[in-house]
Parts: sequence; structure tokens; C-alpha cells
Amino acid sequence: MSLVDVVDEVLELLEGDERWRFTLDGQLATVDDYVEIRPEGEGRIRALVRAGPLAVGPWQTLMDEFLVSGETIVRNLEAGLARAEDVGGAMQVGYLPDMFGHVAQMPQILRAAGIDVAIMWRGVPAAVESHVFAWEAPDGSVVRTEYMPENGYSNAAYICDGDTLEAVVERLRPWFGDDPILGMVGTDHMPPARDLLERLPADTRLVTLAEYLTETSTDGLQHIRGELRSAARANLLPNVISARIDLKQACGRAERALERYAEPLQALYCEEWPEAFLEVAWSRLFQNSAHDSICGCSADEVSAQVLVRYAEAEQIADELTRRALERIAAQAPAGSTVVVNPSPHTRTQVVELDGGFTEVTVPPLGWRVVDSTDELPEARVFVAGTTLRNELVEFDASSLRIVDGGDYGDSYNYAPPQDDLLVDESADEHAAITEPLRARVMLQRTYAWPRFAHPDGSRRSDDTVNVPVDLDAELRAGEPFVRLRISFDNPCSDHRVRVHIPLPTETDRTRAEGQFAIVERLAFQEGGHGERGLGAYPASVFVAAGGVALLFEHVSEYELVDGRELAITVLRSIGLISRKANPWRVENAGPELPIPDAQMHGPHSFSFAWCPDPERALEHAERYRHPLLTTAGTGGDMHEHAGPELTGAVLSSIRRRNGAVEARIVNETSEPSAARFSDVSADLRPWEIRTVRI
Repeated sequence: MSLVDVVDEVLELLEGDERWRFTLDGQLATVDDYVEIRPEGEGRIRALVRAGPLAVGPWQTLMDEFLVSGETIVRNLEAGLARAEDVGGAMQVGYLPDMFGHVAQMPQILRAAGIDVAIMWRGVPAAVESHVFAWEAPDGSVVRTEYMPENGYSNAAYICDGDTLEAVVERLRPWFGDDPILGMVGTDHMPPARDLLERLPADTRLVTLAEYLTETSTDGLQHIRGELRSAARANLLPNVISARIDLKQACGRAERALERYAEPLQALYCEEWPEAFLEVAWSRLFQNSAHDSICGCSADEVSAQVLVRYAEAEQIADELTRRALERIAAQAPAGSTVVVNPSPHTRTQVVELDGGFTEVTVPPLGWRVVDSTDELPEARVFVAGTTLRNELVEFDASSLRIVDGGDYGDSYNYAPPQDDLLVDESADEHAAITEPLRARVMLQRTYAWPRFAHPDGSRRSDDTVNVPVDLDAELRAGEPFVRLRISFDNPCSDHRVRVHIPLPTETDRTRAEGQFAIVERLAFQEGGHGERGLGAYPASVFVAAGGVALLFEHVSEYELVDGRELAITVLRSIGLISRKANPWRVENAGPELPIPDAQMHGPHSFSFAWCPDPERALEHAERYRHPLLTTAGTGGDMHEHAGPELTGAVLSSIRRRNGAVEARIVNETSEPSAARFSDVSADLRPWEIRTVRI
């Protein structure tokens, strides 16, 4: 049945018998998709939501929490709550049924929206032995959290089709004790059983989740703090991080273009707020946030549409940024070069202009005209062989290892083939380019990679293809990191390419930033439920371990290897959404359908930065991830302008809302912080997310 058919049937049942109850998927995207075909149905939905039999929201789209930015999560919830008001009001429940793990700051995000209960399935650790626990964010925010044991949101789906209510009660009673048992009667793509009401015993109630989850107290409950990434109770499916890496790259570009360029520059430098354009751009991000979409565990046709929507969002953001730059350029002398700073603090940085590279100091969220000079600057960057050096950094590009191995997994889980062939040896060639303020080392290594995997996943050395892999390392004067880019044309299938970065100091844990928090992780996630506990983790902004930090442009997959290396997944080539015979996962995770485009044949590149100063990784990542912009002045007489300056916190976003300029800032430290943004002061708790007007 199609979505329209199912919702038609649900509305008919709810309107025909007041005893019926239905929870509509937790996301308003379902309502929007339905009323796009049945516009007359919105009034029916509104009446049922207001009366109580139908529960909707609170999300606009059920996203993957680790693969989108924290700002996208907040905006998604904000959009869902607003849309829910149009159709009668949102279910005040943090509905997190099928996400592949949960970010540490989700309790704070929910509490900020007035939601103090949540419900989930995946990611819950083995330490949890009850259906309810208290989940605490790093800042101390707590939500009462319902765990759906024994097959999650479909644990009672088949009581009308082979299963029995008695069997469901027997399975679930150990989890609930004397509490009323929550049985979820439904699952993906399943219409309601029309005779359900007649099958329920007298002591059973049919309710929405909002009606069941009325208790909000966390007194006496077991406390679980931070992110939830365990496979003890359900498959975690961790390698969606690296499936279809092109989707993650597109997501990172679109989010940064909107959050840190288009909206802030429009808010600070333009007269009219482009609400309609921004709504379209954000709607594209929300649509793509749907976890099967951004995860890459969908049909090729779906992934193609995801790329289109990200391109649309990025194009809108780039055009709005261009318009803001026009407003700035009109204030600067004609023919001058204007450098614009997207960061809320002063930056001194080497920038590329038509005449070469120059160093410029630009005020916070402001701009400066670059003085033209024909003088050659003093050399501050040097190359010796494959080693780059400036006043802050020394780095040998040849220390990086490129390792290719087989992948007998699928879009959810990597798994090595039984007879794997690891390739990490090559012939090296290199070239060096040195300029006074910038130097590059370009290595080309040629590897003999197996062309494809045999049906059992094995790879053989008698059928290989030579693949040139380019490693470009660039160091600029004054920068505490080396910019790295790996590129190649991929002709091979069913394999995984990783870059291994040696660590100065051996370690057993990592620190990674993402979604408003920096979390410490052991080398392996908790396994169970037939899934091996893997070391593959996501990092949005950086990962730090053993004395170095790696800075990322988009969510990337990393693994701590033997405590001595960080391995970053550059590419995974896979051919199936799910593989029944996946050796590292017992339970199938989805349909065993071919996705040939996920083999990622053709040109591919992956960029990141190496930094020997992990304690200031957030500060350095701000510089790496948000390049200065340049434009040509068109006729004013100003040479410099400073925007608002932020101290004591990290900037997430700036926008106009309700007639004021609004900023979201975060204290990403374990100590209280006296933050100040422009003339506004804010005393922030450790790890607190705060929205302020500036």
C-alpha cells in the first residue's frame, strides 16, 4: 500500500470509531506528503489531532542524529513543532524510534523545546535492564526515556498475524515489572489491522504514545549519560557513516553554506530577510536528514534525489551569500579587494588573490580591504623532501599510509571478506612547490588494487588494476595545521580505502566533536544482538587522539587502530543495501537490493587537515572549515568594518527572527563560561546551548 492509501485508511478508522488511536510516525513530513496528494485531508487530520485520537510530531523529519549538524537537528525540531501547530499541535515526546544511535546533547535539545520525555530503540547499552531510564546530556539536562525492548517500535506488530498478545506480554513483562506494558502495534509500511479492537482483552487499552508517556519524573531511575552507541540491544549499523560518502560531503557543504555564510551575512549586512528562500533551502536539508536518505542505505534513485536536494540548498545559500557580498562590496573602494571573515573573532590568515598569496587580518564577522603591494614577503614556509615546515608545524607527507582492503558488507555494516587482500605498498613520486607564504608537497602513489570481489567476497592478486592515488599536502604561513587532499579515479568494486595517520603517543581512546559536544570514546563500541562491536565512529568537526587532531569538512568515519594510528575512511564501495550473509551482523538490516551506484566508480576526493595542537582543535577547525571570502569593491570609501565579536563560546548560527538578530552559541567545555557576544553577556553552564539576541 502507498502512504496515501495507509493514511486514508487510518483517518477512516479514527473517524468511524472513537476508540481507535494512532501515532503517525513522529514526523510532519508524513502529513506534508499526504496532503500534497490529498489537500482536503489536512482538515480531517487537524480535527483528529485536536480531539486526541491522532498524534503527530514533533519532528519535521526523523533524521540520523550523527550525520547532520546540531543546528540542523534544532531547526528540524523547530520546523516540526511549527508545522504541527498548523494541524492541531505536536505530540510532546522526543520520538527517536529507529535512529542509528543517539547524540549526547539530545536531552538538552529536547528540553529546550519543552519536551521532557523521549522514546527510543537502538543504541541503548546493556547496563539498561528496565523499560525506562533517565538520559542525561553533558550539560545536566535530563529526559525520562522509554526504551522499546524486544524488537523496538514493532514489538507487538504481529499480534493479529501469527503472534499473540499473551506471547507479547510474556516477552515484555520482565522489562516492565508492575508497570503497564507498552506494545507497539505496527511497523514499517504496515496498515492498521481493522479487527484490532475486537482482539484486545478488557484490561488492554489502545493509546497513542502521548497518552502512554504522561509520566515525566526521573526520580529513582537509572541515569545514563551522554551519547548512546551500543549494539547490545539492537543493531547499531555504524558503517552508514561511510556509505555513499558523496552524500556526507554534499551535506557538509550545504549546511556550512547556510549556517555560517548565507544566514549570518544576510542578517548582518542586508536590509530584507530572505525568509522564503531560506525556508526552501532548509526544507531540502530536512528532507535529506531522513536517516535512510542521508545514511545512503536506500535505492540509487533515492540517493540521486538526495544529491539534487543538497545541490539546491547549497545553490540557494551561495546566491544569498553573493548578494550579501554585493552589499559589502558597495561600501569599499572601486577596484579594491575585500576580504570577508565568517568567524566571530579576528582572523589573521593567508589568502589567495589574483596576484598570489598575501596575509591579512580581518575583524570578526566583518571585512577589510587588502592593501596592494608589490613587495615579496619574507619566506615563512619551507619544504625539505616530503616534509613541510612553518613556524608552528612540521609534517612529513610520506608518513600517511593508504590502505585498500575488501568489503563484503553492505550500506549498514562493513565486513572483511574471508580471504582478504590488503594493499598498502606503492611506488612513490613527488613534487614540491614553495612560495613565501605557502608550500605544497604532491605525492603520487600507484597501487595494484583488485578489480572486483568474487561471489564469496575474496579478492585475488591475479586480477588487479593500477590506480594512481594523489596526496596533496599544503601548509600556509601562520596556520597550525596541514591541509590534505587524497584523490583518485576508482575503477574497483567491493572494497574500502582508508588513510592511516600515525599517532605520536599510543592511546586507548579518542575525543570527537559533533552536534554541540565533544565526547570521549573507547576504541570499540559495545557489541551484541548479533552485531560485532566495531571501532567505527563518526566525527563532524574533529577527532583527537595521541597528540594530534584531524579536522574535517563533513561527517567522517574514523577508527583507532592498535592505539597507534587513526584510520579515516576515504571511500567504501558496496553493492547491496543489506547483505543477509554479512559476517559481522547476524540479523538482516534491510532489503537485499542492488545499489550499483554505491560502488562509487569514477573520480573521488577526500579532504581533511592534520593538526598537532589537539587542545585547541575547535579553534583550528573553525579556521579550516570556514574559509575567508573575497570580493571586489564597487564604489564606497570604507576600508574596514567589524561585526559582533563572540568570546567564551562557539558559534552555531546567526539569523533574523521575530524582527531581531538571533544567535545560537555553545559552551563546548566542561567548565562554566562567561560568554559575550557583541553587547550581550551570557553565563553558560558547561556544554550549554544558548540562543541570544544581539
